[in-house]
Amino acid sequence: MQGEKIHNTIECVRLLEKVRRSHTLLQISLPGVPEIFFSTILKIDDDFTHLYLDELSEKKGHELLLVHKKANVLTKLNNINIQFSLNLDKISEEDGIKIYHFHFPDSLIYFQKRQSFRINIGIGTSIPVKLKREEGTPIYGNVINISDSGAGISLDTNESLRVSELVPFCEIRLDIDRSILCQLEIRYSELKKETEKQHIGGKFIGLSGPDQRDISRLVLDLQRDMMRRLPREDHI
Repeated sequence: MQGEKIHNTIECVRLLEKVRRSHTLLQISLPGVPEIFFSTILKIDDDFTHLYLDELSEKKGHELLLVHKKANVLTKLNNINIQFSLNLDKISEEDGIKIYHFHFPDSLIYFQKRQSFRINIGIGTSIPVKLKREEGTPIYGNVINISDSGAGISLDTNESLRVSELVPFCEIRLDIDRSILCQLEIRYSELKKETEKQHIGGKFIGLSGPDQRDISRLVLDLQRDMMRRLPREDHI
């Protein structure tokens, strides 16, 4: 999807300051990591050299950020998505809360069409998945993150699914009485050495109207829960 690339620092500051004031979630992805994490903007410094973000939504995200020191960010303003990359400078702490000091981004990409947020499935919540090719035995797993348009899935085996492969049968069980059915186009596939399990990311294909509404309702409920657990006040 194409977007307008904004290099003007003052315009970037103006947009990100609006994101900060609205307490809008930032969707954080790290290089080579399938999970999605969340944060909010705490402050833009006065000389526009640094952007301060709140502690990531999960401890695992914090630990991985220490390793990679880079983050890709997706957020939205008035239903228009903004995407940018950040490089970590240092980390401070205030009242037990980590504060990330990122170098201010060189540019933002401003999308005219809405993109979907991926929301992590919390510990204690299980959303089972059943996948099946035209031939062969079913492949089982669990959703680890989900959006209106796709999901990240941890498979119970090291079964190999290829990027760009279209799995003709995908059943996602939202609760004991409700499942959705679709096809799944594989967009990401990686074997996790520590668990010897395959992690995949896929796009939903052929969702019915009611199934799409159920997925959107689940994503909205998860996002609201995430917002309730994030701090609402600046730490700086």
